[in-house]
Amino acid sequence: MPPSAASSVGATTRPKKSISSASAAPNNNLLRALSSISSCSRRHSPSAATLDILILLLVLFSCAFLVLSSLSHIARSLSALLPGGRCGRAGCKGLRGAGEFDLRLQTEECLKSMSAEAVQEIEGLPWKGGAEGKNPDYECLRAELRRMAPINGRAVLLFRAPCGCPVAKLEGWAPKRGRRNNKK
Repeated sequence: MPPSAASSVGATTRPKKSISSASAAPNNNLLRALSSISSCSRRHSPSAATLDILILLLVLFSCAFLVLSSLSHIARSLSALLPGGRCGRAGCKGLRGAGEFDLRLQTEECLKSMSAEAVQEIEGLPWKGGAEGKNPDYECLRAELRRMAPINGRAVLLFRAPCGCPVAKLEGWAPKRGRRNNKK
């Protein structure tokens, strides 16, 4: 016997209305919620949409500010833990943002009285622009150094690394002038 015939012969069936009403109750609630949302969106005015966008932008900017400030705080704390900008040479001070060059004017007396370490610091540096300053690109600068140098002295232009250590030099010696001996 087919199942439809058995149900029609003598079995009592529940009314279909109760089954459909039980499942329809949640659907009705859902439909009411959706209709209330859609009616709210219909009631929005253009100024309310502008206000919503403004609030969204304020929230985004405040979140970005909080994230960036915490990242900068983390970066600052990590920079304190990491080694500084030292070049690895003995006596490197690890200065940050040191000058790119330094000009030293040294007189004859200064050169004679300087300690051997101070002289070796400058003398041991490589020449800027090649060996012994034979590069014609730096000749104009060397001529200016010669004009600035004191009598029987020199002007030394020291090129520095970002940490402050001297890297190269450019010298300009003043013309030698003999001492006058006053004989009377």
